[in-house]
Amino acid sequence: MPATCNVTGRTRLSGVVLLAVSLMMLSGCARLFPKPQYDQGDPNRLHHIGSDLNGAYDPYSIEQADFKSMDRFQAERGVVPQDDAGNRNLYARYQALLDDIEADMLARARREKGRGGDTLKVLLFFHGGLNHPSYNDERLDRYLAEMECDGFYPLYVSWRSGAFVSFWDRFTSVRNGGIARGPMAPVRGTVYTLSDTLSGLVKFPETGWDVTANSIAAADARQRGMDRDRPDYQDDEALYWPESEPYSFLDQTLYRSGQVLPGVVRLLMTPVVQGLGTPAWSMMLRRTKHLTTMEADVLGYNEDYCGDDCAVEGNGVVAVLARRLDELNRRLPAGMTMEITLVGHSMGAIVANELVSLYPQLPYKTIIHMGAADSSRNWIDKTYPWLKAHADDPDVAFYNLVLHPTSEEREVRGYFLIPNGSLLVWLDDMLTQPDHMLDRRSGRWTNARHLLPFYRDAGNAYLKVFPANDDSVPQNHGDFGKFRYWREDFYWGREG
Repeated sequence: MPATCNVTGRTRLSGVVLLAVSLMMLSGCARLFPKPQYDQGDPNRLHHIGSDLNGAYDPYSIEQADFKSMDRFQAERGVVPQDDAGNRNLYARYQALLDDIEADMLARARREKGRGGDTLKVLLFFHGGLNHPSYNDERLDRYLAEMECDGFYPLYVSWRSGAFVSFWDRFTSVRNGGIARGPMAPVRGTVYTLSDTLSGLVKFPETGWDVTANSIAAADARQRGMDRDRPDYQDDEALYWPESEPYSFLDQTLYRSGQVLPGVVRLLMTPVVQGLGTPAWSMMLRRTKHLTTMEADVLGYNEDYCGDDCAVEGNGVVAVLARRLDELNRRLPAGMTMEITLVGHSMGAIVANELVSLYPQLPYKTIIHMGAADSSRNWIDKTYPWLKAHADDPDVAFYNLVLHPTSEEREVRGYFLIPNGSLLVWLDDMLTQPDHMLDRRSGRWTNARHLLPFYRDAGNAYLKVFPANDDSVPQNHGDFGKFRYWREDFYWGREG
């Protein structure tokens, strides 16, 4: 839920201009779309759960909601609050949606049992950063029928992770991990934005060096061999790395030209990306944490949202959903069991790791990370112990899907006018400062290969590297959602 404060017209204008430039810098990945609006008969309604900026339920229905879960914060910041009944109504609407979802799931379980089946297969999907709820709506439009044909009941969870809302939070609302209060908030936003910009300039020698080195490494991939690391790991049973076709001479020439011609502009844009992108990433991380434990939960401000009974629990939409699935699993028809396929793309892997750690009793069967933006350390701390504990279950498995290292390095952003490389390259080399190898992104080959001993130890974890120069598989970080990621021939074999 956006926490909007009173700012002057001049400050708003400067903020909007800054954010518009930032959006252009990110090549349009965070386009602003209207959120989905479902009527009662829309098939997507029971498969798409929305979260506001602070982790509370955001209705995707025709009826507009004019209440939010953080009214007390707004009151403290001088904004006229809504009444408590509005917050209770919001939570009640979420429970009503979950009631409808549960009834639909139970009906499907009974039909499945009538056909001799014994499993209710649930597909949980968490998207990544720089996404909008409309993207999940499009995915459902495209694949819902196929998922249902494959026996899955999909549940997509959306939250606001776009660049605009992330920068706006940094500029107007969030200070040192909490909501900023008082009339000085917009002044603070201006100071912070200036500081962010200057920090990018100060770090330019470091980030400029890293960006240039990455560009040279990507351009020289053909000379060093397309699958340069592949032979050293081919005998590892936890790894599947299909062979790649080399890039053509024309392709390499065009790519090198793109590196040279706008190179000066790209170097000038590097400190802007680093300076403004780093705090934006922090705001995106904040959103993923709200999905399980909201700030209002920590401060005890949720009694007017979900009541006293849930004050000690996390009440973000994912936490509430997890508890409901746990209850439903115990109420299935006799002889039926639930299996959860858990899919996290990019930042969604952060949510997936957190879910497994907080709710290990849920019946996960297949966990799929696609271009995971979480750290290797978090995976080791939160998901690896669960996998080891279920090593004797032949149906439990984890799959880490990563781009080919050359594809990761070569990804072109902003028509060569901003630093190349996928979001994971940006995070490791520019937007974060890893203190240890395990603090780097687990969704990159260069980091994931160091997790292979953990995969072998667990006995049920696997790493797949998609071949480069092959449009039938993901080539860029944002491509994963375009494929049938719930099917085994995608996450382990090759999709036909």
